[in-house]
Amino acid sequence: MTGEQGKDNRFGVIAVEMNFVDQEKVDKALVVQSRIFEKTGVKMPIGEILTEMGAISVAERNEILQTQRDIDGKTESGKTPESPPKNLQPARSAKKEGNALDISVSKDKLTASAYIDGKVPVTEFDVSDVKIMLHAEGILHGIVEDARIKAFLNGDTGVGERWTIATGTDPIPDTPPQIKYHFDTDPLKIGTLTEEGLMDWKERGQLPQIKEGELLAEKIPGPQGKEGMDIYGKKIPIPKVREQRFKCGKGARRSEDGMRVHATLSGIPKLSVTGEISVMPTLHIQGDISLGTGHVTFDGHIEVTGAVEKGYRVKGGSLRANEIRNAQIDIDGDITAMNGIFGATIRTGGNLKAGHIHNTDIILAGDMAVEKEIIESKIEANGRCLINDGIVISSTISARMGITAMDIGTKASKSSELIVGIDQQLEREADAIRGEIQAIKAERENLPKLLQNLRIRSDQVNTRLGEVAQEQDKCMVQHRRLQEKVEAGLLKQGGAAAEKLQMTITELKARQDAYDHDVAQLMEEDESIGKEIAATETAITESATKIQELNARLDTITENQKMNHGVAMVKIGGNVFSGTTITGPHSAMVLQEDLKRLSIVETDKPDHDGLKRWRFELTPFR
Repeated sequence: MTGEQGKDNRFGVIAVEMNFVDQEKVDKALVVQSRIFEKTGVKMPIGEILTEMGAISVAERNEILQTQRDIDGKTESGKTPESPPKNLQPARSAKKEGNALDISVSKDKLTASAYIDGKVPVTEFDVSDVKIMLHAEGILHGIVEDARIKAFLNGDTGVGERWTIATGTDPIPDTPPQIKYHFDTDPLKIGTLTEEGLMDWKERGQLPQIKEGELLAEKIPGPQGKEGMDIYGKKIPIPKVREQRFKCGKGARRSEDGMRVHATLSGIPKLSVTGEISVMPTLHIQGDISLGTGHVTFDGHIEVTGAVEKGYRVKGGSLRANEIRNAQIDIDGDITAMNGIFGATIRTGGNLKAGHIHNTDIILAGDMAVEKEIIESKIEANGRCLINDGIVISSTISARMGITAMDIGTKASKSSELIVGIDQQLEREADAIRGEIQAIKAERENLPKLLQNLRIRSDQVNTRLGEVAQEQDKCMVQHRRLQEKVEAGLLKQGGAAAEKLQMTITELKARQDAYDHDVAQLMEEDESIGKEIAATETAITESATKIQELNARLDTITENQKMNHGVAMVKIGGNVFSGTTITGPHSAMVLQEDLKRLSIVETDKPDHDGLKRWRFELTPFR
């Protein structure tokens, strides 16, 4: 009998003597202990088994252990007996006579599954065996009811597959705070949509005014999350939620706790397309922007009671005027011109609203709405294009979020081109990046050859420098010899020998000067080549870095295009004439006949032949 077996037997004897349990239950616990050891290799203490069986309480177990220690003479004064530690080594599999019960735990420790490999029903396991195995692995939380375990062992459920026997509790993240704006975030509304999807042009909105110090926005905290618990009974902390941070522009200040935004000046509050809060001062212009005002640049809202006249430029935060005539407009926010826009070039980062648009080039980041007509214009909108009660004639319109119009074209007009569901601005940026990458690559292709030629030239110059240096050394040796003759007084003796010596000295001096000149030129050339080599190496490195940056930007654009899907739909409340071209992200079509009241939507749903392909589908107008 081993020491552990002796301890377990003594524990059982003491438990019976103390009247905490009868001998029959102790015997059964010893059998269960032996069975667990056979199946798992884990020697589970007899006290743990009796506790798991419900035969004794934890307090009774501790009292028996204390008595056992007293008998063994191992009690340490002042110490409270501790519960015997559980063996936390995973008992993954229990086997007996061709049958196996396998328990596995998911990586996130939120699920334990069981699998029976062998005959079903299982006769050598019972519910208590399975629960003891789970407890031996430390699995304490989320165990299914005994009846379900019994059904599993009987083969009533989960036969031949992994069956979830314990499930943890997922943590619940905090609900992100709700942002409440204390001003109208879309004051220059493009209109109010009715239940029928038409535009109510009477509801045009008013510009809000705010005073310095007033509250612009605040975060309203949401319900707090809850901790989870894995199957081992360990708490799982509440996941951290990335909270939206207020972005503040000019005229707005975030509070120290980041929960509120206040105005730092009086003016018109604005929420940009990118979510930036700012306050714009207002520039009031009575009459027109014309000769009396000149070009206008103002970092705020520009309110014009008249028109922006032909040839003038306006740059600012937002603009409202009666008309815009052949002007150049560059606005960060919204533009309103209820009497119309004629022959202008417009770039805006917000929404645009106009009575009608003629012969105008417009690029905008938001929605646009036109009351009467768009004629011979080119428009790119990142939002919707709405001409609910009007007509589009001979124009090219791109609207990422779709186009709604009353009529498209006339019998006599040139056909219009409608592009929907595509972010033309991102596409153009992506094309520009691709072009820049190709240009850099083309230029970069010549750099290695140039670098090689420069290094060859450098080697040639250095070789020539070596040759000249050798000639200089010879001259120096010859100069020393001649100097010795001069010091010996040969020049003073006169005669032919002295004359020859003088001639030799003169020739040597000329050669030395020539070599010095060559060395200076060669060194200057070598320095210049060195600079070219360094510049070329830098250009190679910088071009590689630039290509990497551009590719990263291209990847970001591609990801944005995938995430921010547009609406490839054209809705016509009246007539659309043949020849109209409609282009979406995946398909295109040209209308071959005049049609009335319909919606044209790009879809990849199976057609009447059961084929799944991208195409434009015609449905009744709704």
